[in-house]
Amino acid sequence: MKRMIAVLLTMLLVCGMIPAQADEPDGYMATGGAIPDQQAYPGTWQQAYLQILNNHSAKIHLYQSRTLEYYADYTFEQINIPCRPVSLMELTGDGIPELIFLEVATEERGDLYIYTSDGASARCALYVPGIARLGYNDVDMRFDIYLSSNAGGTLVIEYYEYEKPWKLQLMRNALNQYFLLNYMTEDYDPSGEGDDDHFYLNGTDVGMEVYDTAVLAMRDAKTTVISDYIAEDLSHFGLNLTYEEAVFMMGGSETVSPEPTAEANTEEEIYGLTIDKLATRKGPGTQYEGGGTYSVKGQYIRVLARAYDKRNGIWWVKCAIPYKGEERILWTGYKRFDKDQLPLESIPIEEGW
Repeated sequence: MKRMIAVLLTMLLVCGMIPAQADEPDGYMATGGAIPDQQAYPGTWQQAYLQILNNHSAKIHLYQSRTLEYYADYTFEQINIPCRPVSLMELTGDGIPELIFLEVATEERGDLYIYTSDGASARCALYVPGIARLGYNDVDMRFDIYLSSNAGGTLVIEYYEYEKPWKLQLMRNALNQYFLLNYMTEDYDPSGEGDDDHFYLNGTDVGMEVYDTAVLAMRDAKTTVISDYIAEDLSHFGLNLTYEEAVFMMGGSETVSPEPTAEANTEEEIYGLTIDKLATRKGPGTQYEGGGTYSVKGQYIRVLARAYDKRNGIWWVKCAIPYKGEERILWTGYKRFDKDQLPLESIPIEEGW
């Protein structure tokens, strides 16, 4: 009986018969949290996602044509960062990545879509209009998207816009669609004196202390990071892939397949699916200088070569990690990649180590 009730509640939520559990930001409320694309796209996840990207190609390219311009601290050097509005990251734990992308909706706004696949078809899991404000400096454009709590079942979106930032906490249902759990917003006194600042949780003024406690609880439970702007990472003005890179990785090119071949072919680029953060070195071994740790778990990273660490008896992989608008060429342990998706023998050996 309990199972039947749970199924009925899920169906009601999906069909929109139960209202959202929290007050919503203007754009999200305008749609009632509804998903405009109800179509099921048949085929493998690669085939379905390629069709979806093709349908949204024009608006994704409009977003991609933007650049983020900001001035570096102290030197005040102007830096232009290209947009990367697409990502392939696993959010649901089923081994199949979700398709995440931003597209230009109006002159000043960009919309967020997330599609999910069960391996036989794909469908839209989340639509949030107006997540990105375009054409302003970096202070007005930060947003942070990440999974937290309940084994990643909660998706959090934090968006900073001058004087009135907002945050969404969304719960994933049985169909891997996201519905609103909590909505938080800050309303700052424009005078800068702070005498009339307000902090709202689901439309109720809760005061700064309660508000900060709720926000910190979400951040402390952070797991998979999709787009991390709160941590000052403005690297891609959105996500981590261009439209072309995403298509390329899913086999949209006639000359390149995203899946590694059984034998290494140095004429083709190889991508590996990460299963952990990438702790890196500047050479294939712990005896080399560290290159930093990168939160790219669940992403496809371009792999260049492998080398054997005789000291520790392990294989290291040389890869190109996207960071701040460029690629950092560094080494990490082969154990941090999905071995079924990236067979060791598919990676060319780099001699001289």
